Amino acid sequence: MSDTEARTTPDSGGPAARKRRRRDPESTYAALLDALLQLVSESGREPTRKAIADRAGVSERTVFVHFADREALYVAAARRQAERWRAHAERVPPEEATDRKVGALVAQRARMYELMTPIRRIGLGLEPDSSGLRGVMEEGDAWFRSDVAAVFAPELARVPDAEEPGGVLDAVEAAASWAVWDHLRSRRGLDEGASRAAMSRTLRALLPAAP
Repeated sequence: MSDTEARTTPDSGGPAARKRRRRDPESTYAALLDALLQLVSESGREPTRKAIADRAGVSERTVFVHFADREALYVAAARRQAERWRAHAERVPPEEATDRKVGALVAQRARMYELMTPIRRIGLGLEPDSSGLRGVMEEGDAWFRSDVAAVFAPELARVPDAEEPGGVLDAVEAAASWAVWDHLRSRRGLDEGASRAAMSRTLRALLPAAP
C-alpha cells in the first residue's frame, strides 16, 4: 500500500474527514447558519435539514445537536443575517443636503434589502408562530426607523408633529422600507436602478424642502 493510499483509508478518514473532526463547535454552528442562508438565497425556499448538513459538510444529526428545533435554527439564522446587512450601514451625516442624504440612504437600503430579501420572506411566514423570530424582526424594524429618524432629523424638525402617529416620520419610514422595495422589485418587476429611483422620488416628495 502506498503512502497516499494509507492516508486515505477508511480508518484515517482522509483529509476532508480529518478537517471535519478538527472543526470546533463554534465553527460548526457558524457553518450551519451560513449553509442555511446560502441555500435560501439560492433557491428562495426553506431547505431541508439534510441539505443544510450536506452544504455545511456535517452529518444531519449535527443540526439537531446545535439547534433544538426549527425555530431555534431560524432565529439564529435571522440574527446572523442581521449582522450581515448591518455591515452595509455607513453613517449618513444629517447635516448634508437632503438630496445627497436621500441618495446615500437609498443606496444603502438597496444593498441591505437585496441581501436580506430571501430569508425575510421565509421569516414573514414563520413569524406568526415564532416569538423569537418576531423579536429579531422587530429589532430590525426598530433599527431602520431610528436610522431614517437620525438621517433626516433636520427635515423632520421643520414639520410640526412629525413623529406623531401618521406623521412624516411614519411616512418616510414606510417609503424607505423593505416592503416597498420588495413590491418594486418583485411585484412591479423593476430592476435595482429603477427601484432606487422610485424610492428616492418618494422620499424627496415627503421631506420638506430646505428653507
